[in-house]
Amino acid sequence: MPIKKTDRNLPDTVNEKWDVIIIGGGITGAGIFRDLAAMGYQVLLLEQNDFAFGTSSRSSKLVHGGLRYLANGQFNVTRESVQEREHLQRQYPYLVKPLEFILPVYERYKYNPSFFEFGIALYDLFGKKWKHGKYSDRDRKQKFHELDTNGLRSALYYFDAEVDDARLVWRVLQEGIHAGSTALNYCKVENLLKDQKGLVSALQVRDLVNQQQVEIPARLVINATGPWTDELRTQMVEEKVIRKLRGSHILFASAKVPVNQAFTIFHPVDGRALFVIPWQGMTMVGTTDLDHPEIFEREKPEPFMTAKEMDYLLEAVNKLFPEVDVGEKEIISSFAGLRPIISMGAIAPSKASRTHKIFVDDNLFSIAGGKLTTFQRMASDMLKHIRPNLPRHPSRRLPNHDGIFSEMSKELGVVMQERLSGILGFSFADFLAEIPSDELKPLFSTPFTLGEIRWAARHEMVQHLSDLMLRRTRLGLICAEGGKTLLPQIKSIVQQELGWSEIEWAQEQSNYLRLWHECYSIPEV
Repeated sequence: MPIKKTDRNLPDTVNEKWDVIIIGGGITGAGIFRDLAAMGYQVLLLEQNDFAFGTSSRSSKLVHGGLRYLANGQFNVTRESVQEREHLQRQYPYLVKPLEFILPVYERYKYNPSFFEFGIALYDLFGKKWKHGKYSDRDRKQKFHELDTNGLRSALYYFDAEVDDARLVWRVLQEGIHAGSTALNYCKVENLLKDQKGLVSALQVRDLVNQQQVEIPARLVINATGPWTDELRTQMVEEKVIRKLRGSHILFASAKVPVNQAFTIFHPVDGRALFVIPWQGMTMVGTTDLDHPEIFEREKPEPFMTAKEMDYLLEAVNKLFPEVDVGEKEIISSFAGLRPIISMGAIAPSKASRTHKIFVDDNLFSIAGGKLTTFQRMASDMLKHIRPNLPRHPSRRLPNHDGIFSEMSKELGVVMQERLSGILGFSFADFLAEIPSDELKPLFSTPFTLGEIRWAARHEMVQHLSDLMLRRTRLGLICAEGGKTLLPQIKSIVQQELGWSEIEWAQEQSNYLRLWHECYSIPEV
């Protein structure tokens, strides 16, 4: 059954006997949550903001092996990531979808085409498939004629996968909730509470929606807060282990930067690998890779792209497609996210390892590093660490995944049918039964529908308008001005489902638009 908005109640958690409490509602915490729930444990997940608020809604939207990691000698990371990519495509076939990448090789590059050909072949061997090659000049001109041909030596192709990262987080959380565990957003862990032996045995938690405060006991606690791992862990130890790296992206209307395949390119100035990706009807360019100073976190409420990063990305896309000639006025939106890299000293950000690590501090188990693609490996590793501290329970059955279509769903058309099945999973049938058919038409030129707005407000723990526009849907990223012109259409549905008064709607709208201009628009120069 779908989740009801009334299921959210922090005080009810106090009297439960929780085997594990997970702090952090990104993809890492969600993966651990689901796996523990499936094993029969009583699990509570607490997220200080919204689910996927941090890194897990601000990725490059890829499930990929990381071809560039091969050049950095991170063979194990690449092998593990490629294998997980293949597994996730089978597990969530309409959410994690194959995406063709073009790798143009120019004379200015450090390596010649044979080097890249070898790397791509090794990449496919790791994934136990063989789907790569080289385009002829004739095919290249037909498929992507806008590409810069000055000094072009070869155009290689290979396959990775794309994803709506925030929806993947919700799918995984939903599976854990369906198996009998509890996840709550906007619940801040204010303190770790210890027993007489000095072991973490409970949490002091504040519900940020109604300001209730409770103490919740647990056998053990998992810290899956990603870039903010140190902020919690330093209640136990002085050591800091996280290096926060910022990755920023810009989005264009596909008509301005028309691509049907993704491109892997190397920046003309410093040679860093970047992506140009077709996503949600847009073209996305990214990512940067910079150390994120602490002062930035005090300057604005969320990570944001700087003017220097914007210029850097524009320079790359204009070099790749010289006839396109885009500038800051053509940028629809931007977004930035923080990566929780394990600190390794002064190594260049782009060469920092994406491996994960687990830290154990008196019943607090912290996990950091890694990447979205490997979240299930990270969950498995954490379970190996904590199982000796937990009793055995009978396992529970997880719900079925994608691929179950009804006669009703066929009326949607193949594209929308597969997309909705991918983001909703086993709730797809309930969605079709509840949502009026006149709300299943795309909103203007976007892939999204009013029905998804209604469903998310009704069943997906939406607390703020930003949750709805930036994570449950991606309207805030793919529409000009954050989808401001769509808000009058959305208003009545949201008010009906969430019970917001005119004053509450006005406040939410004001807060959302201010946030969008501060953190998702182009930066002020």
